[in-house]
Amino acid sequence: MGHFMFKPFYGLMILMTLCSISAGSSALAATQAAQISSLAAQTYVLEKLRHNDLVFMGTTHKQPTILALMAELLPQLKAAGVTHLALEIASDQQNNIDRYLNRQAGPEKIVLHQAIDCSEYRHLLQILATLPQDQRPQVRAVDLPPDRYNGPADRDHWMADGLLRIFQENPHAKILAEMGSLHVLRELRWLPRIAALHRSIQSLVRAQRPDLLIFAIANIIPAADPSCDFGRLLGPLPGITALDVDRRFTGWNLGLTDCMAIEPAEPYELVDGVIVY
Repeated sequence: MGHFMFKPFYGLMILMTLCSISAGSSALAATQAAQISSLAAQTYVLEKLRHNDLVFMGTTHKQPTILALMAELLPQLKAAGVTHLALEIASDQQNNIDRYLNRQAGPEKIVLHQAIDCSEYRHLLQILATLPQDQRPQVRAVDLPPDRYNGPADRDHWMADGLLRIFQENPHAKILAEMGSLHVLRELRWLPRIAALHRSIQSLVRAQRPDLLIFAIANIIPAADPSCDFGRLLGPLPGITALDVDRRFTGWNLGLTDCMAIEPAEPYELVDGVIVY
């Protein structure tokens, strides 16, 4: 009697165990797939760095997944030949950054713009501080200080000047520039009614240094930009997708420029590659 009473119980336990194993296997497979896609995205960025003088890493601010990829990249930059890491931090913070990286002051001295200030971004600075000096690219703060916002200079001109200054100091420099995606676009063709607005960082740099090889990558979070065709069509794929943007994507909406009063442009006219999360 007791033997038959416990059969359903043991059957349920076996079923639950099998379900648990299956769920664990699925979770493990998903984790492994995410790790593989992250490695592929890292390889993509590092390969572009090896073959270009300046690579723009355009980001959506305060997105943990993008900042996690950046965190994985930082220890590998020096081996890829990167001499400088340009960050969207006000240039008046350069001394505070240098003192922190040289362990002469704490990270709290570094003032970040509220648009980028988050624990994941500050973690990037912590990683840089832990790297030996010979394994860390020079870190440059290139953004316009807030107390100059109402002056004659605009942020893109200021950042372009900061990048050009690096190449003036080191003709063989190789730069990874991490900044918001709207700052990394190749060209800004403003509508005629607002034609007086500023040029893109890329066009300003190219005007002074047409010899430089430049590559711009836009990082895309589908939920943050639902109008982006790259996010809508590639976002559902497992893990992270990194690819070059060329004429195969004619007619696709990049989405980034929907908020800007510029002439319609094909994605390949704006960026050279995308990383879709």
